[in-house]
Amino acid sequence: MKICYLNITREIPQRDVVYINGLKENGVEVIEILDNSPKLKKFWHIFKKHRALNNNYDILWVGYSAHILAPFARLISRKKIVFNALCSLYEGLIISRKQAPRFSPKAFLVWLQDFLSFHCSSLILVESEEQKKFLIKKFFLKEKKLQKAWTGVNDRDFFYNPAIKKSPVFSIIFRGGFLPESGIEHVAEAASLLQDENIRFRIIGTGVMEDALINKLATFNSKNVEFISEKIKRVSRPELNIKMQECHISLGQLSDHDRLNRTIPHKAFESMVMKIPYLTARNKAVLELFAENETCFCCNPADSRDLADKIIWIKNNYETAQKIAENAYQLYSRELTPKILAKKVLELF
Repeated sequence: MKICYLNITREIPQRDVVYINGLKENGVEVIEILDNSPKLKKFWHIFKKHRALNNNYDILWVGYSAHILAPFARLISRKKIVFNALCSLYEGLIISRKQAPRFSPKAFLVWLQDFLSFHCSSLILVESEEQKKFLIKKFFLKEKKLQKAWTGVNDRDFFYNPAIKKSPVFSIIFRGGFLPESGIEHVAEAASLLQDENIRFRIIGTGVMEDALINKLATFNSKNVEFISEKIKRVSRPELNIKMQECHISLGQLSDHDRLNRTIPHKAFESMVMKIPYLTARNKAVLELFAENETCFCCNPADSRDLADKIIWIKNNYETAQKIAENAYQLYSRELTPKILAKKVLELF
């Protein structure tokens, strides 16, 4: 089989890297066409590169974040189109980042872009069953058009390395975008509650909640917090692999935001493959994949006190936590490697 991959990014997003690597491991030839030229130039360049293929491929794969490209792909090809969407633009821009009110003209245009991209695709890959339900209702889609495809992890960048030693001080890692659903404010509050304990917090990321985080850290003696702002310096993946594995617990999304019922962050899969106990707010999406107290730990959403209590419990019962992390790693090995995830998509054709 031969697949033509399209995107308008400079580099292939990690969501796609997982599946492209997995497709290649399954013997699929992948032709990559990327172009992030300004404005309409990118479409002309993609058109010319695609035309040169003379339809000599089986499936057209539209990459993550390229919602605007799916309708264009339908114009230039009659092949089946797989759109590795993960979620909708509407969810990211309007529901999460609140770039416009829900009933504003901008919100409608974002919704329309999603609507066209989904209806022009033959198969839409999304991150959870709850996400499927949301998209079916929001964009008037048929269930058969959507397929849950776990995000997975690029295991060439993130992998368990027994040579990496844990920090001598019990450490908690929170890494990722500081979006409203991240619950980063609850991480800071838990650090405040635990400031007299021998526990260290490592926070890596940036986002719209960064100023709120900085302000919160200024309200207490936050010497137990190491904050690395990626607004200032981006942490490379090899460095992140080390900084995460040095820690004893990895934190997931912690708010009570409705979006968490549909999404599972990349760090959930990264934590699994690196054998780090994963602690997250209890929500529908994450419990589609994990089992509480079997492959992960859960706390109440938006509850800093419960988060702090769970951290203390894990610290005092770390041998049990390591067994749960091992269970999660075994789940990853059985069901979530790039080769396995890609094979499940291939079986749909």
